[in-house]
Amino acid sequence: MDLSGFARFVDAEGRCSDPRMINAVAAYCGVSLAGPEDIAHARALCAATISENVVSVETLQQVQNITGASVFVARERGVVTGMTAFFLVRAEGMRALDEGRFDTLNIDPELICRPREKPAGGYAWGFAGSTDRGAGRAVKASVAVRETLFWALPGYTRAATDDGARLIFGSLGFVPVAGDPSLARYEGRDQPLIGLHASAAEAA
Repeated sequence: MDLSGFARFVDAEGRCSDPRMINAVAAYCGVSLAGPEDIAHARALCAATISENVVSVETLQQVQNITGASVFVARERGVVTGMTAFFLVRAEGMRALDEGRFDTLNIDPELICRPREKPAGGYAWGFAGSTDRGAGRAVKASVAVRETLFWALPGYTRAATDDGARLIFGSLGFVPVAGDPSLARYEGRDQPLIGLHASAAEAA
């Protein structure tokens, strides 16, 4: 992975919730902000490649409407072949995640960080792809946004497949949460771009 272009996106505090910046990093990685039809295709892709027990179209759209930058898709010849989805949370949202009472499938909208608020952490629904290229773009965008804009923030995700677990608990730097081996947490970093270097080294 060529890291030279990412430095210009780095947020000095690592706590950026500005949708313009999130969308810019995502676009640089080859994914675009999902519209309503894209979200339906993205959810169908997740259901086909992961499980039917994934977040609903309605919840994805609800969070997208709040943040302006949560669901992204990769396309090949006009077809959605990759997706990634994530959101930032307010302080109460992070407490709920830490205490295991945050329902990531039926979200309380008051826990979601609004654009340009100071976030306390984040949650990634994850990524999926029907092709290597689509999946690769989705993963790259997810990592790049975290390592340029969210790098100081802690966060959670869930490993839904064996391949996902290898990546999440490998180069992405998450650790399993005690008592729930599929739930994964990472700590905020003390400097940006560290995870991009790790991903580049693994890909080499």
